[in-house]
Amino acid sequence: MFRSQTPNKQLEKGTASIETIKLGGIRQTIMIRSRSNHHPILLFLHGGPGLAHIGFMRHYQAELEKHFIVVHWDQRGAGKSFSAKIDPDTMTLEQLVSDTHDLIQFLLKRYKQKKVYLAAHSWGSIIGALFAKKHPSLLHAYIGIGQMTDAEKSELLSYQFLLIHARNNRNFWAVRALNRIGYPPYQRICNLHVQRRWLSRFSGDIRNGSLCRYLAKGFISSEYTLADWFRWCRGCRFSFNHLMTQLMKVNLFEEIDELKVPVYFCTGRYDFLSPFELQERLLQKIKAPVKDIIWFENSAHYPYLEENSAFLVALLRIKEESLLYQQKSIQIQQQLKDVAVT
Repeated sequence: MFRSQTPNKQLEKGTASIETIKLGGIRQTIMIRSRSNHHPILLFLHGGPGLAHIGFMRHYQAELEKHFIVVHWDQRGAGKSFSAKIDPDTMTLEQLVSDTHDLIQFLLKRYKQKKVYLAAHSWGSIIGALFAKKHPSLLHAYIGIGQMTDAEKSELLSYQFLLIHARNNRNFWAVRALNRIGYPPYQRICNLHVQRRWLSRFSGDIRNGSLCRYLAKGFISSEYTLADWFRWCRGCRFSFNHLMTQLMKVNLFEEIDELKVPVYFCTGRYDFLSPFELQERLLQKIKAPVKDIIWFENSAHYPYLEENSAFLVALLRIKEESLLYQQKSIQIQQQLKDVAVT
């Protein structure tokens, strides 16, 4: 079912591997790292579309590996999973949710577990939320990071933030560029690129610095070769071109009323890419057995990178709370059985 690629080390008690497996009929790449094969599984779904993680994420998860089997997946059409042979018609949200299901089944079988923790960022949080709705029995908890909500309204609020910020700071060039592209939705991708460029300059995606600062560590890693980084760039373009239109139609306020699994949102206080107020409103709307929003006071859209230590603490808290929830659920089920017998 799978073919391993270097680096691939079966450690004495854990794993450090990059492997190619078949998901949805095509070869895709995953990275698995953990200090112990007895830890619970934590699967990350990266954002983008196309912003694959394998090339750089090892540098930001060393502590997580002490508590979880950490799995990163370069999604269909992204990173190491990009191929010019991929049928563009398979680049759909439905297919990616199905690929996620295939991957989780593979992981559960390998590690002889029944559930995983699903952490999904940005674009990945659309896939993750839809998966949690469809397959709650496979999850300990769903963790939305920079959770996407209503794409059209998010773009509108993001644009308004930029325009107000530019005017308040008397940034003539920003005001001119933003007035030129006008309010979203955009018919031309280049206009969206202009908006994203100013969002980055005004720290609406990353509070301090830029995403390149975090990607840079990947250039000295063994996970990606130079050829892989060229593939990463091609995958970003390919995924963006084929998935962005679908992303812009997403409105989780209409699609998700209830998730039958503990739900946590990890939200940056300065997130203006997926505006934080919409994330808060969505979580208030969703019915769930346990739910909470965990605020990251010095982050924007990437709290798992921007506040790495705080993110670790949040994950450990989620792990503990979800285990308590499962224990209580088992007790309640047993009590109901006892009542039925009597």
